[in-house]
Amino acid sequence: MKISASRHLITAVICGAALLLSACSEDVTPTKGTAGSAGSTSAAANAPTTAKADSGSAPETTRTDSGGDTPTTTKMAAPVSDGPWDPCGIPSADLAAAGLDSGTRERKDLQHPDVRGCQWLASDGKYELLIESLNETVDQLLKPGAYQDLRRTEYYGRQVVVFNSVQDSNHIGCLMGVQTSTGSVLFTTRKHNGQSPTLEPCAAVQEFAAKLGNKNLPA
Repeated sequence: MKISASRHLITAVICGAALLLSACSEDVTPTKGTAGSAGSTSAAANAPTTAKADSGSAPETTRTDSGGDTPTTTKMAAPVSDGPWDPCGIPSADLAAAGLDSGTRERKDLQHPDVRGCQWLASDGKYELLIESLNETVDQLLKPGAYQDLRRTEYYGRQVVVFNSVQDSNHIGCLMGVQTSTGSVLFTTRKHNGQSPTLEPCAAVQEFAAKLGNKNLPA
């Protein structure tokens, strides 16, 4: 991906997350083969043989039809990439254990091929949680002028950043980025419909992530 395109993507993602918290503004002041080719078969061989496939691909099976010497080849489809990790695939039981209502799931992909997003309402109705799978690192999430109150930590050896959006003047939400091998996962909490939960937003987002656990994050 070209650098300019990457900048546009992360700006859209951070802006999209910020829109959950308040209006988004640009004028802000910075703060601190198919399987490998089938193996050749001997014309004299009538017994079934299995061709060696390329690493990671499904094998092709070569067989000789009964009553003839001409071999035919049946090709098995190679595995297809599932694309970016999809948070909407988190099991309902794990969502419930984390205090989220799985029945409120809403897809939030920002209509970008490199972004997968999903949102839920907390079981007590006090918070919304948005989880997005991105191809940007946690440091690339930190756009100058777009964040404040940055805190850094680690989770199972992963880099973690917790921060607030500068547009969130009412302090109704918080963002948390967790490093993955292909980018990051961004968690965004927001108080739901003016609720006044006892747990402040940045504590809430970390608690949701901890309860979902490392097992529900991509490598």
